[in-house]
Amino acid sequence: MKEFYTIGEVSRIFNIPAPTLRYYDSIGLLTPWETGENGYRYYSKAQFEIISMIIFMRSIGTPVKRLSSILNQQNANGIQEELYRCEESIFEKIKELERLKKKIIIYNRNIQETCYSTDITLEMLPKMYMMSKSFGEEDELDIEEILNSTKVSGTWSDTAGIISTITEENLLKGNFHNYERYGYLSEIPFTRKNKYTKTLPAGLYVCSGMKINTVEHFEADDAYKKIMEYIEKNNLQIRGPAIERNVLDLYCNDKKNPTMYFRIYIPVKK
Repeated sequence: MKEFYTIGEVSRIFNIPAPTLRYYDSIGLLTPWETGENGYRYYSKAQFEIISMIIFMRSIGTPVKRLSSILNQQNANGIQEELYRCEESIFEKIKELERLKKKIIIYNRNIQETCYSTDITLEMLPKMYMMSKSFGEEDELDIEEILNSTKVSGTWSDTAGIISTITEENLLKGNFHNYERYGYLSEIPFTRKNKYTKTLPAGLYVCSGMKINTVEHFEADDAYKKIMEYIEKNNLQIRGPAIERNVLDLYCNDKKNPTMYFRIYIPVKK
């Protein structure tokens, strides 16, 4: 192995762009070993270990200026502190990716169950988590009030679907457009509870997908009538409000009148 290498050679050996090496030189992080009579600047093979260290520390996210300070210390404390910091940061990223993975799996499953079938099913569902408030006198939707109820609720809500609820009384009367509450529903637990949150216990639900093509939601009447017939036919008793969850909206070339897919959950007991 020869002793000295040009910037181009070091760039090829370590796959570091030449402009990056020049930048490292300008801030004193990695300065060429010597300057030849021809004016060219050369790196020594003795610098290969430090170059490898720089590559490793940059790969785990250490900023260049922090790395320059760390490598000028007289002991390994700075490097270890940085490794601990990066380790903690990586663990947090893994947690966030796991949350994102879970969100994708749940959303994909909800689409699969809702958008391709209007079959009515009887299912045992796990706990669900609802953040909601009552409709006002004019049915105003103040979602912001719900989201601002805690600093973390906005993060939780990105795993949730917007919902409205219909009381048992209105279901039995056939008032399928008379909503009681609105808010969010998710399969992922709250990070913090507040006056708007409620945990729905695991239990038996009558479920069905519903496709809406009209602003007035005329299709809902037929969907709910079929569900109520199913409940009566199977000798089931409603044990709480129906939850109407928005799963997916598609423009379908009409942004003012999108096609909407809902999942309906009605808690029941035999």
